[in-house]
Amino acid sequence: MSYYEFTGKSVKEAIARACEELKVDQSLLEVQVLEESSKGFLGIVGHREARIRVKRREIPKEVTDAQPAPISEPADKRLEEFNAEAHEAVIREEEDFEAPAQPRQDQPTVDPSPYVDTARGVLQAILERIPVTVEISAGTVERSVYLDIKGDGSGLLIGKKGQTLDALQFIVNKIVNKFNSPGQKVEIIVDTENYRERKKENLREIALKAGEKAKKSHKPVPLEPMPASERRIIHMILAEDRDVYTKSYGEGQMRRLIVYPRKALTNKRRRR
Repeated sequence: MSYYEFTGKSVKEAIARACEELKVDQSLLEVQVLEESSKGFLGIVGHREARIRVKRREIPKEVTDAQPAPISEPADKRLEEFNAEAHEAVIREEEDFEAPAQPRQDQPTVDPSPYVDTARGVLQAILERIPVTVEISAGTVERSVYLDIKGDGSGLLIGKKGQTLDALQFIVNKIVNKFNSPGQKVEIIVDTENYRERKKENLREIALKAGEKAKKSHKPVPLEPMPASERRIIHMILAEDRDVYTKSYGEGQMRRLIVYPRKALTNKRRRR
C-alpha cells in the first residue's frame, strides 16, 4: 500500500489537500500527523507547515463502489447520489414474483444467527462513509437478519418512496452473501423508524382496495409503478383472495402490477 505526504498551513488543510489530489473522501484515508504547524515568533520567524502521511484504507470493493460524492457535499446530497447508483443495481438484478400461490424457491432456510455481526459491520462501514451519526441494532426475525438504524439522521436513509433504504438493503445482502451458494443465502432486512412495517400496512390497504374495485367493476385495476419488493407484498396479500389474481407488466422503474377479477375471465370464456 503506497503512502503519500502532504503539507498545509494546518493539519486540516493538509488533509483537505490530500483528499483533493487523491480524489477520495477523508473517511477512506488513514492519516498520520508527522508535524503540527507552528506560527513561529510573531508569526514571521520559524514558521513551519503541518506535514501528514496518508494511505488509502483497505475496504471491500462493494463498499468503495457505493461511496458517495466529495467531502464538501452535505449528507443528504451524498445519499441522493448513492441512492441513484445503488437503485440502478436493484432494478438490474431484482426478480419479480409472478406465482403468488407457489412458495419462493429462494426463501431463506439457513440459520441467520452467524451472519448478524457481519451484516451489522457491513452496514456500519457503508453509513460511516456517507456519513451519518446513527446506531445499528441487530438481531434475527423469522429466519432473517434484521438491522434497525436509529439516530437523528435515520430519516434521511429512507429516501423517496424508500429507495435509499432498499438500496442499502440490496448492497448489504450482496456483500454478505457474496460467497454463499443460492441455497445458503441469508436474507437481511435493513429498516429504520419502523418503515418496513408501516409500508407493508400501506401496501395491504392499497392491495385490498384494488381487489375490491376489480371485483365490483369486473375490470382490471392497474396500480402505480413500484419496485419488485413492494409488488411481491401485494402479490402475497391478494393470493389469499380467490376472486382476483395479479400480474406485472413493464420494464425497470415503470414495471407495475395489475389486479384482475377472475369472474370477468370466466364470463368471457363462457361467451365463446
